[in-house]
Amino acid sequence: MENDILSLLNEVEEIVDHGPKIPMTGKVLVDDAVIFEILDRVRAALPEELTNAKWVLKERQRILDEAQVEAQKLMERGKAYVDKMAVENEVVKQAQTYGEDIVRQAQSFANNVKVGAIQYADDMLQHVEQSLYETLQSLRKNREELKSLAKEDREQAVNYEKEKDE
Repeated sequence: MENDILSLLNEVEEIVDHGPKIPMTGKVLVDDAVIFEILDRVRAALPEELTNAKWVLKERQRILDEAQVEAQKLMERGKAYVDKMAVENEVVKQAQTYGEDIVRQAQSFANNVKVGAIQYADDMLQHVEQSLYETLQSLRKNREELKSLAKEDREQAVNYEKEKDE
């Protein structure tokens, strides 16, 4: 993936390096259609993590929704059990305790799932952030190299003109 981007940047560099020079300006003519096509290919080669980040956020919400539904089911079962046991006077206290335990367990389960989903989403986003940072660093380095090459070309052109005038 990174090699694809680097090879595309090398291709841009080759186009700039071998493009026709404009006399006395140090500038190079390039075919903008070719450059735009290469830029489109660079975009296509960017890490899938950009797409995956959206999926992670949707998946996180789905997990949270499922946990909420499961917690609701557990609470309803607990309440139903408590209501059933309330008919019998002696068992009422046990049923309430049991129901409350189920509710606490459901809330704990929902909280654990939520914390896990948040951590998972954070981990994925951190990975995406790192990948993007590395790609950006690579792009900056390549731009600096291109600028350096252009500066050298300008200096050579100036030196050539000076030698020619002497």
